[in-house]
Amino acid sequence: MENMLNRSQLKKELFTFLIITFAATYILQFFVFNRAGYISSPLSHIWSTTLAVSMFIPAASAILCMVYFKSKALTRETKIIFAFFLLYAVLFAFENYCWPVMGTVMNLPVLSTIIAVLGMVTVIALNLKKKWRKGLVSSQLSFGKNRKYYLILPLAVFALLILEYLTLNFTGLGTPLTEFDISAFIVTLVSYFVLYFFTEWTWYFGEELGWRGYLQDRLFPLLGSYKGVLVLGVIWGVWHYPMNALGYNFPGQPILGNILMTVFTIVFGIILSYAVLKTGSIWIAVVMHLFNNKLNGVICAYIAYSPDVLLVNALSCIFLGILALVLLRSKVWKQVEKIQGRGTV
Repeated sequence: MENMLNRSQLKKELFTFLIITFAATYILQFFVFNRAGYISSPLSHIWSTTLAVSMFIPAASAILCMVYFKSKALTRETKIIFAFFLLYAVLFAFENYCWPVMGTVMNLPVLSTIIAVLGMVTVIALNLKKKWRKGLVSSQLSFGKNRKYYLILPLAVFALLILEYLTLNFTGLGTPLTEFDISAFIVTLVSYFVLYFFTEWTWYFGEELGWRGYLQDRLFPLLGSYKGVLVLGVIWGVWHYPMNALGYNFPGQPILGNILMTVFTIVFGIILSYAVLKTGSIWIAVVMHLFNNKLNGVICAYIAYSPDVLLVNALSCIFLGILALVLLRSKVWKQVEKIQGRGTV
């Protein structure tokens, strides 16, 4: 009976999260579409802001659900990180939709950027002291265990991305936008990663706390890890459908684009879920999501650019799919299936 009640509670939390997340995202994007029209390239200011704000919604929904359902993971340390994230999200939206309080730097509003940097410094500080770190374990906001995976998995994804763009280059399907210089390439990659990690971590935390944190911890006990990670990937893909239909990611290809997006979110989702399961931390998913989104453009510019977005994304699905299939053979998935009623976040 207790297990049935637990499953019932997990379902209630899961569907509440999904309803809030999808309703808020779709309503926001529909409203902006009515005012600004389709998404074009380069992105207009209102659409670039809206797409960023959309990324905050899954985490905001998760936090709302955690408060409403009185999650035990809401420790003092967890609340501090959530406070920085929510403050950033509100300030970012205000400064971009209304007025940048302190002006902008690198097209980012200064005040919310300062909050982002202070927030990440706080995250690092909270993970340095054992007592504080312990308060982050249940919410998966400590840096976790098996920290070697913070190096291994991003490097594996990086190697596959390099192979993807080398394939475009060698087959003549893509050409570099700039002359390749190994020193400039490495310096650009490292500097971009450090810069965005401190100034835009909130964007990827916004998705990963929602998908790989809150939703994953409810899907896996209900469906099992294998079925759960596939369903999670589909849900993540469907969440992208309106923005893609309006011209983002796959301009002029809403149907094929959304099909490819779903394949990609399943494949990349498997990799991110594996990373979270191995480390017990959301942060590795944040790092890898940021790495993929922000550094892809650097690799593309130095090795091979192709205007065929369907081809590029199909290759991403193939190369990352190889890694996903390898990771699915890990014992970690079966170990998770033995744990019922996890739902700690």
